[in-house]
Order: sequence, then structure tokens, then C-alpha cells
Amino acid sequence: MKKILKIILLLVSMCSCSSKEIAANNKAKVYYHYKTVEPYLAITFDDGPNKIQTPKVLKILKKYDATATFFMIGENIEYQKEVVKKVSEAGHEIGNHFYTHENINKMSKEEIKESIVKTNDLIYSIIKKKPTVVRPPYGIVNDTLKEVCGELNMSIILWTSDKDSRDWDKTKDSDIINNVTKKVSNGDIFLFHDGSKTYTNTLSAIDVVLPTLKERGFKWVSVSKLLDN
Repeated sequence: MKKILKIILLLVSMCSCSSKEIAANNKAKVYYHYKTVEPYLAITFDDGPNKIQTPKVLKILKKYDATATFFMIGENIEYQKEVVKKVSEAGHEIGNHFYTHENINKMSKEEIKESIVKTNDLIYSIIKKKPTVVRPPYGIVNDTLKEVCGELNMSIILWTSDKDSRDWDKTKDSDIINNVTKKVSNGDIFLFHDGSKTYTNTLSAIDVVLPTLKERGFKWVSVSKLLDN
């Protein structure tokens, strides 16, 4: 009987240690690029929705049969819910870009989680789908964010280093096009913004980037489609 009890206690101890190891390692993955077998590319838009800019972006995406991922800010969603619906109904993915454009290095774990969950719930209330991907403001990633996203079963999505359009910095559309269409490979993640109607360079640039890379044999898909390949 004592031997049986010892075996049971040993098994319980092993399971407990195993659970602790799993919990400790349950940190979300961070993706800058995801090498795919298929010639897939992901184009992403941050800081929206914007009732002027986002519909213009949708129009160009439709023109080239491209699917995108929109990382939306919660406080912008609050008063532009119809735009969120249009994005989803057009077949695009909606990701989480926090409730406000916070610097996570100045936030506690509870504050980070609250911002993500609040935005997830808001998006769900509109399209009945919760985001599975999150992009932290300013592209800042730390261990706390990885822990929170691991608990929420969300992937952290950044962007391929040479595929940052820097459209927010008034970069000329010709420079954007030249920069992001060089050395393109399967699984690249492109970064643009739809959060301001002043970004006319964004519109003129994607109107060239999308068809140019499509002609090279690439297909524009959502980030989740990229990760599923």
C-alpha cells in the first residue's frame, strides 16, 4: 500500500512540475515574417479605422483581389463601427492594436491585458469574431506582452524589416514602392497605415505595390492565412 501511495505522489509531483513548465513556456510567438510554401504575402494596415481613409484602402484592395489585415485601435472603433463592419464584410481580417496607442513599456501586465481584452470584446460585439492576432503600438515587444498574449492565445505580429512603408513619415510614394518591392520573398509582412486621411502616399503606393507583386506571382492574404500555410 505504501509503495502505491509513493507512486501516486510521484506521478502527481511529475504532473505538477510539467504543468508549471508548460505555463512558464506559454509565451506568444512573435512574427516578423513567416516562410510559406505558397507565394503568399501579407499587407497590413495600422491605426484605423478611419471613415475617410479606410474605405479608400478597401476600394484599392478590391481592385486587385487582395486580402489584408487591419490592426485597429479600440478608441477609433468606438465611433466608427460601420467601417469595421465594411472591412469584415469585404473579407479582410481585423487584428488588435490595443485600445489606445499606448507604450507597453509603461504599462503593467494588468493594463496590457485590459487594453487587449477590451479591444477584442469591442471587435467581437461588431463582427462576432475575436481577433487572434495583435500588433503592439510602436512595434514594442517585451516578456510581459508575450505572457499576456500567450494567456489569450494570440500571436504577436510585427513586420518584415524592409517592408515598412513609413507612409506615416510623409515618405514619397515612389520611395515606398521602390523600397518595399525589392527582394520580396514568400511570407513577407508589409506595414502601411489607414489611420489618417492625410496619408495620400499610402493610397498611391499600394495602388502600384499590389499589382506589381501580383504580376510576379505573389498572392495577398491575411496574416492568419499566412500563418496557417
